[in-house]
Amino acid sequence: MRMILSALIVLGLALVAAPAFAADNRNVSVVNETGYAIKFLGFNSPDDGLDEWENELEKTLKNQNTAYVEFDEDDEGCVWNIKVDWANYDESVLWKNVNLCKFDVLRLRYDSATDTTSFIAE
Repeated sequence: MRMILSALIVLGLALVAAPAFAADNRNVSVVNETGYAIKFLGFNSPDDGLDEWENELEKTLKNQNTAYVEFDEDDEGCVWNIKVDWANYDESVLWKNVNLCKFDVLRLRYDSATDTTSFIAE
């Protein structure tokens, strides 16, 4: 009986500690399915305004490639702005107030008929 109780205590402590070792629920894989290369991928907090951005890409994100974006403990909140700059065009796309805690994958898409860039969250 004492062995079972000890095992349950260890199991309970493991379950309590597990979230501390889990991946940040804001981390996201960004899949470029636009048909165009992306030179800049930035995330910032809505409180930071639209002038403060840091490029999360180490190199150009080609079509059909994926970039994994990790957030650190200093970053706060689930809601972020996302900015994309195209490699061969002088244009940007901006999505405001995206809740990154609700999905793990962003699939970026471009519709040439409507000249609209969108994302599918999974």
